[in-house]
Amino acid sequence: MSSGPLAGMLVVDLSRYLPGPLTGHLLASLGARVIKVEEPRLGDPVRYAPPLVGKVSSLAAQVLSGVESVALDLKKPAGLKVLERLLERADILLETFRPGSLAKLGLEPKELRQRFPALVICSLSGWGQEGPLAQRSGHDLTYQAVAGSLAPTAAMPAVPSADLLGAWSAVASILAAVARCSRTQQGSWIDASLYGAALHGNLVAWAAEVAGPREVGESHDLAGALPGYQLYRTSDGGWVALALLEEKFWRRFWQALGSEDMSPKYMGSKGIGSKDLGSRDLGPKKLARRRLGRSQETRSQLGKIIATRKRQEWEVFFDLHDLPGAAVLSPQEAANHPQALEEGVLSADSQGLPRLAFPARFDGERPAAGARIPALGEHTEAVLAELDMAPGELPRWKARGGVGKRLGVRRWLARWLVR
Repeated sequence: MSSGPLAGMLVVDLSRYLPGPLTGHLLASLGARVIKVEEPRLGDPVRYAPPLVGKVSSLAAQVLSGVESVALDLKKPAGLKVLERLLERADILLETFRPGSLAKLGLEPKELRQRFPALVICSLSGWGQEGPLAQRSGHDLTYQAVAGSLAPTAAMPAVPSADLLGAWSAVASILAAVARCSRTQQGSWIDASLYGAALHGNLVAWAAEVAGPREVGESHDLAGALPGYQLYRTSDGGWVALALLEEKFWRRFWQALGSEDMSPKYMGSKGIGSKDLGSRDLGPKKLARRRLGRSQETRSQLGKIIATRKRQEWEVFFDLHDLPGAAVLSPQEAANHPQALEEGVLSADSQGLPRLAFPARFDGERPAAGARIPALGEHTEAVLAELDMAPGELPRWKARGGVGKRLGVRRWLARWLVR
């Protein structure tokens, strides 16, 4: 990664679970050297997140690849001594402890800023460093719940958006602080929160709220209120996503349905009219005049129309008429889609474990973190040697790799997955 945009930068990563390690992985993808400091016996709980391929978590394969692992017990003076030596060389410190935890270790951020003026410290917490919930436990679902993100559908989200947006906002904040440091030689202490990221990600709902307060379960335009921006079931049991937001696409959709020159192979030589849906149903011309109406009647007619054809037939129809519609793909189908293969963001190793490259290109090249997932503590001795410290300066410990027979990993995770 010596050629990446962040080449030459050193990140000390104290984070655990998903958002912090993803932040570290993204920085590693951009060329930074990321030294992940882990608890010596079991390490980051993300290593045990199911499903496992052999002894390797498929989630860990995506967020730990390309970093180095150093095992340190930060509750012991020897471990803290190594960490402080690392911070003397570091550009960035990333941590995801609850507020006040660093201070309990003798690493209060304000004091660190005085000792290491150019150090950028990113504290990525659940609720932020201040406020009534700052010390509360939480996870993505609770952050989304309190941020209002779940209200429009009152349903389980498919994506842990607070965690993912939190990681990306942390990366953006770190890069902004690094840019300022390059001009002023002054670091920063960044207070980033997953809850704050969830609030930011709910921007469409905040805009919709101006028209009047909505109750939980009451959708807005981009969360199911518009019939033309919705998922519909096809005749073969598949699903398609319609995204006919603009008037031109709405009209084009209905004109194509009612036209005489549609592909007879897929849509029938006379298109779809009211006779295909029943004598009391509206035809394409009348529905087209309704534009993006929110009526249940329009939604019902659209559902009936989509249900007349198979998913593949609709895919051809959307492509033929350049309409913003698409088949809803399974993860396996999505991974093998020609566009995904061309992008090269997602790949798999020889064991079938997924790897994620950075989603943007720089001068035509896409940066990617190294493919290897470090074993717990794999780089401890090498890093100690760089710091002119001997392995004997650390207390002896035995790493417990894999999901051990007597580890009680489920009990351990239940205790430690509260952040």
